[in-house]
Amino acid sequence: PNPHPNPNPNLNPNPHPAPNPNPNPHPNPHPNPKVWDRDLYWFLCLILMVFAFRDVKTLKEHQRDVLNREQSEEWKGWMQFMFLLYHYYKAEEVYNSIRVMITCYVWMTGFGNFSFFYIKQDFGLVRVLQMLWRLNFLVVVLCMVMGNTYVLYYICPLHTFFFLMVYVSMRIMPSLNHSQWGIKAKLLVLGVVIFIVWDLPGLCGFKFTFGAFLPTTPVIGATGGTLWEWYFRTTLDHWSTYLGMIFALNFPMMQLWFTKVEALPPARHILVKGVAAVLLSGVGLYWTYYYLSLPKLDYNQSNPYMAFVPLLVYVYLRNMTPWLRSVYLGPLHSIGKTTLETYLMQHHIWLTSNAKTLVTIIPGYPKLNFVLASILFVVLSQELYRLTMTLRGMLMPDDKKRCVTNLGIIGATLFGSWAVATIIVAASTGERETFKEGNFTFMLTVVVVGLTISVLAWIKRAISTSSRVTSGDSSGHDSDQEQSVKLLSGGGGDGGSAGTAAELLPG
Repeated sequence: PNPHPNPNPNLNPNPHPAPNPNPNPHPNPHPNPKVWDRDLYWFLCLILMVFAFRDVKTLKEHQRDVLNREQSEEWKGWMQFMFLLYHYYKAEEVYNSIRVMITCYVWMTGFGNFSFFYIKQDFGLVRVLQMLWRLNFLVVVLCMVMGNTYVLYYICPLHTFFFLMVYVSMRIMPSLNHSQWGIKAKLLVLGVVIFIVWDLPGLCGFKFTFGAFLPTTPVIGATGGTLWEWYFRTTLDHWSTYLGMIFALNFPMMQLWFTKVEALPPARHILVKGVAAVLLSGVGLYWTYYYLSLPKLDYNQSNPYMAFVPLLVYVYLRNMTPWLRSVYLGPLHSIGKTTLETYLMQHHIWLTSNAKTLVTIIPGYPKLNFVLASILFVVLSQELYRLTMTLRGMLMPDDKKRCVTNLGIIGATLFGSWAVATIIVAASTGERETFKEGNFTFMLTVVVVGLTISVLAWIKRAISTSSRVTSGDSSGHDSDQEQSVKLLSGGGGDGGSAGTAAELLPG
């Protein structure tokens, strides 16, 4: 049950842990185990690339920056496709490559959010709430509905943690962010903190930081305990976000280098870029031969420190010429926009038993199952992305007071729903003798009436706010509610300020 045994048993102070709970509270009535098929895996990857190259889109002149937004979405798209197939076919022989792709996602978290805070200098609560909504809305719903733990969907807590790390680093003494030595000093301090937490011998820094509030008992998604699972997941990429921040700080110099080289005469231009490509490719081949070929557990030890090598090689080669920066592949771009939703829903729509087995729609027809499940999976993931961004535009607008108010209403509603469920379960099972019939009816009535009043008040407030915005907005820009209506009707827009909150962050 644990493919990554704990090399440091002292991390778990309990030598006799409790029996592992049922990892699947909703067992599959038609279990369909995964079967590795190398030929089919690479065949599907090739089919996707052929299909993607039939839809090459061209960017406008002002959008052709190095590592532009559309290119980043394309990058996330092809990585996500291979990542999902890795889970579907249990493609353990490509594990090391998939691990590099996850590192790229975490690296983008550092690069994108550092760039946002460095350029926009927006450290307000609204920005944080919008980002946390984007990363955690769907996963919180899944945890409540499916009875799973947060750590099972480890990508969400991973990106949430490293986003907050970037935010806190840039928020503390923001006046230093644009001084020559101030930002370098802040990054140096952050690097020391990362080293102390993850790289000190004996895991003393990690246990001191997280041991007080992460349990060591087995739970769903963490058979060795949440503390060990969090150590395993974060250690693999504990330097990735930091390296993305450093890259973002030096990104203007990279853009300037491309501009100056491309202003040279054609012969010198080709020579300079060609030499750089050969040197970087040589380093990439060295990494492929000596690191990528390592066994799984051995490779994991090197990933935090060496996975940035193929990442930088890809970034350079993908942006090597102006034409390469001016185009992107539409299908991969579409996949890249819904990476978070496809990651989460693979556990329950594409796969089942928390991603341990395949969904069975037609028993005995694995390829038909794959096609049908894939159609449902893609359609539902796109719809969930649209709903997430629509609700964020409605509930987390660019107004601090409204954000906090709506968040309080959501919290009260969830708490009330939990209270109702607790009362009903306790009364029906007889676990609480204090819940007499009269008391139960009274408490249930109070909770239901309170929730009804809260919901009606919120609806009335939303309608009145929408009316004021519709009648008073003459600036020519869409309001949050109008953006939401566009999304609900299938129109464009990301809902409110979605273009700033989610574009820079992978997944």
